[in-house]
Amino acid sequence: MPFRKMHGAGNDFILIDEFNHILVPEEKKPEFVARICRRNFGIGADGVIFVQHSDKLDAKFSFYNPDGSKAEMCGNGIRCFAKYVYEHTVLQKEKLKAETLAGKIVPELTVKNGIVTEVRVDMGRPEVGFVDKEVKVDGDSYNITSVSMGNPHAVLFYDNVDAVDVTGIGRAIRNFTGEFPSGTNVHFVQKINDKEFRIRTYERGVEGETLACGTGISAAAVSVWTKKLTNSKKILFHARGGDLGIELDIKDGKVDRVFLIGPAEDVFTGEIEL
Repeated sequence: MPFRKMHGAGNDFILIDEFNHILVPEEKKPEFVARICRRNFGIGADGVIFVQHSDKLDAKFSFYNPDGSKAEMCGNGIRCFAKYVYEHTVLQKEKLKAETLAGKIVPELTVKNGIVTEVRVDMGRPEVGFVDKEVKVDGDSYNITSVSMGNPHAVLFYDNVDAVDVTGIGRAIRNFTGEFPSGTNVHFVQKINDKEFRIRTYERGVEGETLACGTGISAAAVSVWTKKLTNSKKILFHARGGDLGIELDIKDGKVDRVFLIGPAEDVFTGEIEL
């Protein structure tokens, strides 16, 4: 079975083309995904994207976490998906309508000489659950802002994210069912200036730190604006895997929509047995 390895800001994915016919039966996908995502025993990835036909829109984005669970959306993954669809299927659209579990997502592609160099994604309308709420987890208190981008995010702010125990704190908050019954992604944000922030992420489903998270950076941008840490509608986030841009659409002083901007890169292609 052919596959393609891609990454967006260091967030790496295995893409499998099921646009014309299903290669991996649905009931076998969780075990298959968990097996090939193992870094020491499989291909290794932060998730698997199945590129599928959609009866409603242009194409279907079917995303699995490395533990075999399904995810609603993935900001870095959808950019890789959009690049793949443009360059390797008959759907050469610079504005692609993608079906996801989080609803319709519309990536806008910048194309040069037939190659997608950048993807701008309308991440949709955020839902802010609570802002700077003091939450006690395992005896420790954290000020958390909760934002949904189709999937759940907890955002915390620190003076120096390099000093944060991302794995320890991230795991504790991710599994805290008192506030997050389905679990949550956890992000640690540091302000550099009005237009630049650093971010580190503990990702649900990966169950560890990842180099970048597109929906997480989107949620962080919403938190930054909501907490009045910036007056800029254009924000640059420095993740460990690279830089990603955010554009905010503001209505009545609140974030109405979030746009994520960044590259998607090919890594290699190969074949694997089912």
